[in-house]
Amino acid sequence: MRGDLTLAEKFSDVSMFRTCEQCGCCSSACPITGVNGFNVRQIVRHIELDLIDEIAETPYPWGCTTCGRCEGVCPNGIAILDIIRPLRSMSPEEFVPAAPVPCTNACPAGIDVPGYVRLIAQGKEDEACQLILEKVPFPGILGRVCTHPCEDSCRRGDVNEAISICALKRFAADKAGGLPEGGLKVADDTGHKVAIIGAGPAGLTAGFYLRKMGHQVTIFEARPKPGGMMRYGIPYYRLPEDVLEREIDHILGLGIELKTGKALDKNFDLGQLKEEGFEAVFMALGLQRSRRIELEGAGLDDVFWGIDFLTEVNEGKEIGLKERVLVVGGGNVAVDVALTALRVGATDVTLACLESREEMPANPWEIEMALEEGVRLLPSWGPQRIMGENGRVTGIELVRCSSVFDDDGNFCPAFDDTKETVEADQVILAIGQTAHLSCLGGKESYKVEKDLIVVDPETHQTDLPGVFAGGDVVTGPGTIVEAITAGRGAASSMDRFLGGGGNTEEWGMRSAECGIKSQEYDGKREKGFADLGRTEAPTLSLSERHEGFPEVELCFSEDQAIMEANRCLQCDLELALAGRDQDG
Repeated sequence: MRGDLTLAEKFSDVSMFRTCEQCGCCSSACPITGVNGFNVRQIVRHIELDLIDEIAETPYPWGCTTCGRCEGVCPNGIAILDIIRPLRSMSPEEFVPAAPVPCTNACPAGIDVPGYVRLIAQGKEDEACQLILEKVPFPGILGRVCTHPCEDSCRRGDVNEAISICALKRFAADKAGGLPEGGLKVADDTGHKVAIIGAGPAGLTAGFYLRKMGHQVTIFEARPKPGGMMRYGIPYYRLPEDVLEREIDHILGLGIELKTGKALDKNFDLGQLKEEGFEAVFMALGLQRSRRIELEGAGLDDVFWGIDFLTEVNEGKEIGLKERVLVVGGGNVAVDVALTALRVGATDVTLACLESREEMPANPWEIEMALEEGVRLLPSWGPQRIMGENGRVTGIELVRCSSVFDDDGNFCPAFDDTKETVEADQVILAIGQTAHLSCLGGKESYKVEKDLIVVDPETHQTDLPGVFAGGDVVTGPGTIVEAITAGRGAASSMDRFLGGGGNTEEWGMRSAECGIKSQEYDGKREKGFADLGRTEAPTLSLSERHEGFPEVELCFSEDQAIMEANRCLQCDLELALAGRDQDG
């Protein structure tokens, strides 16, 4: 390190640092004192003693969140952040956070989260939406149904609560007034034809990027309408149909041909596609079927299967639910089924699952919503048999699940002798999803393992040259954003296969990011910044939710969005301020 630097050379106002009384106000106020040994007073003390290199060579400068709470309570007004930031520029590379920033690193699609949050704070919703579109073609959809792993990694959560990143994405999409004009640009025609089988999130995303790269794209969809599980598996109270239609129309509006009612092996096969001049194929078949289990009584009338139930409801079919419904399953599909049941006639809904409440794979906020709406939860119970009389369901016998996983973490449920009977008029089994791979016909040499298509993880290509696959049919049940990421990755590989560069990053859209990082950023925090609480998205009242399928979570107002966006710690600009950003 640069041990020859004196305190005066590295820090401009020596006298300010000498006024520290070691009162401990800063460390007492700091939200991360003690986390991995962090203590801001220790940092200040090292500066006082001219032990700059010694403290710079620790992880502590980058451990700081730079929230500024310490400065707000310092009785002598020491600019502590002006100590932290120069130390960061001296830190060994091993302690510098991985670029770009934690939230973006956690996003499967790599969206520039701080970039679009900052634009929202500036009142620039159109530019924010445009920046999101550089990575995903469904900002409004993801703003409603994304599992937002970015929020789990948000450093603002170390201060008090994470930024409402997902709700801000939805705000940008809703307020932008449609896809920005720049996002509709398509490269010159390459003369190459590509086929996509399946119009779900992975297939539509692949088509979007391939079309923007100039290829002729045709999407074949077995169902009457595009969208895949976004349309047929997500209830409208979470994802309204008009939002889905709008964003799909934007994609198709690029000049993509959509052929619905066209099922692989039934209406066409790969040989026919090749004869018609398609040079590359992307199979995005999804997991369209409910996983079934052998269970006594499963063949009774009034027993439904989760995905099939949601599909029929979304298709507008008349579902005659009775008063008492018991749902089996602990994932997001099961929770969606339970909440949907309350909207199509059931008045008493119980959700039983093998997992304990803490182990349930469903999103915690989805579980809370179910409880709020009156769903009764029975964790750590599995189905023993469905009981019935005269072909009709009368109840279900449950057995206590003592553990779901074995010592190696594998799914291996164990049960004790405790049993319980729950009266019910209908049972809906929502215990997973599976692919419909019989459409492959066995005519081609696909490699399939555990009912999933095997591909090269880097190229997304199957064992058949020019045939690619991605999304849930490759990985198993995943999230919408993971399927989108797979579609974009496959589009890149397919473009390279066709002789292109595979670049999905730059496609003619004016980059909103360029003007952001060039702006002056001094990192000053307004008084009270660290104590700003999270703004939650408004929701529909309980009394209004079960009259049809109105959207439950609503959009931020402009004032709410700006207030929430202004809570961001600007982690990317903090890297730039220390001269450690990826471009620096």
